[in-house]
Amino acid sequence: MIITMLQGGMGNQMFQYAAGLALANRHRTALKLDIHYLLDTSRRYFRYTHRPYALDVFNITATIASPSEISMFTVPRVGNKYLYHLRKRFVKNRNVFRESELPTEDDFFRIPSDAYLEGYWQRPTYFHHIRELLRREFSFREPLPEFCLPMWETIKNSNAVCVVFRRGDYVGHPQLDILNLDYYHAAINWYRAKNETMTYFVFSDDIPWCQANFRPTGISIQFVDQRYTGPKAEYYLQLMMACKHYIIPNSTYPWWAAWLNDHPEKTVVAPRKWFKNQTTERNPIVPDTWITL
Repeated sequence: MIITMLQGGMGNQMFQYAAGLALANRHRTALKLDIHYLLDTSRRYFRYTHRPYALDVFNITATIASPSEISMFTVPRVGNKYLYHLRKRFVKNRNVFRESELPTEDDFFRIPSDAYLEGYWQRPTYFHHIRELLRREFSFREPLPEFCLPMWETIKNSNAVCVVFRRGDYVGHPQLDILNLDYYHAAINWYRAKNETMTYFVFSDDIPWCQANFRPTGISIQFVDQRYTGPKAEYYLQLMMACKHYIIPNSTYPWWAAWLNDHPEKTVVAPRKWFKNQTTERNPIVPDTWITL
């Protein structure tokens, strides 16, 4: 049995699921999900944003791990938070594998068939070999509601470029607030060089800011406002996936829209730098086939 700990928003949870599924598939064992970190809504550290469990919008086959199953490896995060942290100090973990202790893909695939995974696992090389399986796992349980269909059809019937601005909790963030409008203008110019007629569909958690500040001339732009988001942002993700091309920020949510898209002529522009303290020239989260700026 492989148990993967889920944390963060939908995009992060999808990475954790994908890595866990790749390992479970390799060992031909079950994948289970520890969602207790997401269920704990107590006050946390500075800049922490509570995120709900979001994978229930997909046709995933993994099931939720019970406290007794989690306790086979580590202390389950249930009950009083302070007692939980106290128990963590005295109870020894068993077969708990943290991403920070596994620097390479080879290290990851040496994890045994009975293990608990803790990390973000943001390398597509962990799971690129199960791409078609993940496309089935991350298919949506419910179709788009009727009010979203005109927008979906408009996107599908155009040479659509999905442009995503991540603001919200990124604004002023010491590690993640690294992109400015220069990046987006450079990406637009890269697409302009293709000499194709394109429509740019802008998605964001702050559409009013985008409308006021992102105003390149000479191109067709349509802003996709927040009424298309959905209860867990699943409608927005489906609309993003309907596009043909992408300009994404350093955010895992639009990353998955681009990665799951199977259009044969798809192009993706992504930032070379994903974090402010990044030491590598190109972050390993970005597939080799994507354009980086």
